[in-house]
Amino acid sequence: MLETITVFKVYFKPKRDIVVPPFTSKLSRTIIIKALEKQGFNEVVSEIKAPWKTKPYVFTVVFQNNKPLFKTAKSPPKPLVLKANEEYFFKITTIGSQRSLRIVQAISNTPEISVYNSEVLLVGVEARTVDFGSLKVKPNYDYVKLEFITPTLLQLPKPKRIKEKIKLRHILFPLPMLITYSLAKHWNLHAPHQEKISNIEKLAIISNYILQEVNNKLKPVTAIYDEKRRPRGITGWTIYKINNINKKHTETILKLLNYANYIGIGRSRTIGFGTTKTTHIQPSANPISADDPRVPADM
Repeated sequence: MLETITVFKVYFKPKRDIVVPPFTSKLSRTIIIKALEKQGFNEVVSEIKAPWKTKPYVFTVVFQNNKPLFKTAKSPPKPLVLKANEEYFFKITTIGSQRSLRIVQAISNTPEISVYNSEVLLVGVEARTVDFGSLKVKPNYDYVKLEFITPTLLQLPKPKRIKEKIKLRHILFPLPMLITYSLAKHWNLHAPHQEKISNIEKLAIISNYILQEVNNKLKPVTAIYDEKRRPRGITGWTIYKINNINKKHTETILKLLNYANYIGIGRSRTIGFGTTKTTHIQPSANPISADDPRVPADM
């Protein structure tokens, strides 16, 4: 049986103005949990609330007109408010067909939900389902562009012998090895046995040579998650030239970057960090065009 990945895009409208948490994936998660509880799907709620490091669920922040809504350290000190009768959306990714079925049943059968002293109307849902085997990408492109839509927290792996003595550290540049390592670890936890990736440490090192940075527009951002936590990550984009020095490894890396479209990259992706978009591009016909990915970002 194929293991599936489903992305739901859930549209909603508040009935009146709602003050929401500074990192709005909390609202996304609350809406889905309440919908599941109303339908009696408590086993799914327990999974979502379980303290797993890598869950088979990913919740994005709330978007309006494709703009992600969250507060940063530079945001004005006023609360974040969703306006009455305006349309917003968020996405939830689930791994596993039974989980996906429960989510769609909960959303379809729950038109209205009370949340944060107001009500929201669920006004629509879109869904896309793929399986792990269908995410393969042939290396027929010269470049790949990664967009970091919400703060992406790329974590250095900790040495095992001194793991407890080292504080958590995020790297503020999208090194291919950190991206590949993060995606491959998540992939191996959820993919069917025949799709698992061997020797992810070796693959991570090789990715530094297969993905060559040629252009970027990056911005370090300190997100406000709650009263205490202020994780600092990166937003923006990076373009990599694909050096197909090894077909097998190149295809695996491109497959993982495709996987990132569904589950994101880096730490805390289940709560909305590291939402990313991968686009494959060819060079333009004019090598000096400002649209050419090989041109430096400041031209």
